[in-house]
Amino acid sequence: MPPLKKMSSKARGKHPRRTRRHKTDNGMRRFSMHAFDERDASRLAKLTAERADFPAFSLVGPANVAQLDPETVAKRYLAQALQSRTVPSFTVPKPDNITSEFRSLGTETVPLTRTTIVKFRQTLGQIPVYGSLVTVELDGANNLVSLSSSLGEPKGVSSVARIAPANAVKAVEKYPGFKKQLANVVPQLMYYFDKAASKWRLVFFFEDVPVTPKRGDKVKPVPEVRPAPEAKPVPEYMDYVVDAHTGKVVAEVPRTPNMASTVEQAQDGLNQARPIRVEIAGAKKILQDTSVNVQTFDFEFHDPSVNRDQLPGKAIDRPPNPWAPSAVSAHANTVEVAEFLRNVLGRNNIDNKGGAINGSINCVVAAETKVAKEWLNASWNGDQMVYGQRQDGTSLSVNLDVVGHEIFHGVTRATARLEYAFESGALNESYSDIFGVIIANFHKRNTLKWNWQLAAGMSLDGKALRNFRDPALHKQPTHMRDYVQVLLKDDWGGVHTNSGIHNKAAYNFLTSIDSAGNLVFKPKEVAAIFYVALTQFLTRTSKFSDSRRAVILSARSFFRKLPRTQLAVKLDAIEKSFSAVGISQ
Repeated sequence: MPPLKKMSSKARGKHPRRTRRHKTDNGMRRFSMHAFDERDASRLAKLTAERADFPAFSLVGPANVAQLDPETVAKRYLAQALQSRTVPSFTVPKPDNITSEFRSLGTETVPLTRTTIVKFRQTLGQIPVYGSLVTVELDGANNLVSLSSSLGEPKGVSSVARIAPANAVKAVEKYPGFKKQLANVVPQLMYYFDKAASKWRLVFFFEDVPVTPKRGDKVKPVPEVRPAPEAKPVPEYMDYVVDAHTGKVVAEVPRTPNMASTVEQAQDGLNQARPIRVEIAGAKKILQDTSVNVQTFDFEFHDPSVNRDQLPGKAIDRPPNPWAPSAVSAHANTVEVAEFLRNVLGRNNIDNKGGAINGSINCVVAAETKVAKEWLNASWNGDQMVYGQRQDGTSLSVNLDVVGHEIFHGVTRATARLEYAFESGALNESYSDIFGVIIANFHKRNTLKWNWQLAAGMSLDGKALRNFRDPALHKQPTHMRDYVQVLLKDDWGGVHTNSGIHNKAAYNFLTSIDSAGNLVFKPKEVAAIFYVALTQFLTRTSKFSDSRRAVILSARSFFRKLPRTQLAVKLDAIEKSFSAVGISQ
């Protein structure tokens, strides 16, 4: 990534009218319009008037659009917008005269906004464009609410691979670093923008390759909560990108950031009584809550990086022993996050299909500690949570914000799949931080009284790991002009450092005050807007500016039924929250 150029104070002071079509250093051309953006009202009115003459709509008639399935309607809106002169800035990329096509990624109903989202991926000659996304949002009557896109234009790149997939596999096998398990990974041909070389390539893309340290390597697993400056961290999975013309590996990107029942009261790791639901199996009770598909295990101080095949570990049951406080914390906090997903965000667990949410306590990564049975870290390993503990036995799972942080890495992996490197990786970290803090404070309606620390008491010096109100307390930048440019080997491009900028924008958002001195947003509203932005409008290579655009699109949809003056107040607060930290659109 090229160095970030600092603007002059004069340039920073002026903010011209936003441009709807522009390029960023991830190779993508952006576009967005929203039915509840006054600046888009005239063009949307013209599009509506044109539909009577557009074949795909005239054949069924405007009155019958509501009866069609959302995907069919979305395809027609997309086709019309691309062909209409009313939207001259939204065009089909035709690199080397190859017309883009759009492959459906599926339809999702979003209860929070009462809209339906249909997503498409750009393809050129049946070859997908990595990081591309078109989102068409519809209301209950299939009227167009918003349309946004991130499209690539890989000019001058031959669509014919010069190496066989088998040779690409060999290139990954030989690539230095980790031991790779490629037996069940099928490479996919894609167009890929190489940010380091600032050029498009035809590549074989290897997704979710399980990796382990080579014997004798002194490496560390990905620290999802805190950076590890002493050595390059190792994730559980990696994506590999092989140039389909030269056979060289051009990129490696970490994929993972680092029965009958009864309810009992048990002491957690903070000596607080917590209600926990457990399953009854004969004469035993198991630390499992089938109502939300959560179970907690004991890994008995084994290394989750070296002994991954032994996860999740031993099921925790009783009698004879009482429930361990660390197990109670992990279990109760995970259930609380699962219930937040369901009751506040309308999401059915991490995968949105009710899949299991497992966690293992008593984990120790030997390469990351010199003290027996101590590992001051926690991570989402791509399949489950693993929790370390302090020397006194206090598990990192005692912090609800830590548990929320890790689970939201799983949500991100299941939705936007933000790359875990550089600015996209910092955005990945920030979204987990945001939801960790929101979940931990959600019971307090007044955000001005929230605890803005993340993982309080869990750092090596007994302090918090991050602070939303003042990221600088933990050596994080608070403005884009101070964005830290570091190498990939340094915390994957500074993902835990630069996340402070986006965190500060979220703090501004959550604490926005109107002219009467009242909070502009309720916590539930902010949670909904960030959630929809993450799951519906962001893609693998999204940056901070893309998050701003996604948040504004989400807010317009969420608040679209408010009076115009009230909507303007909320949108202005969001714009100012991002602008204050230099995240521009």
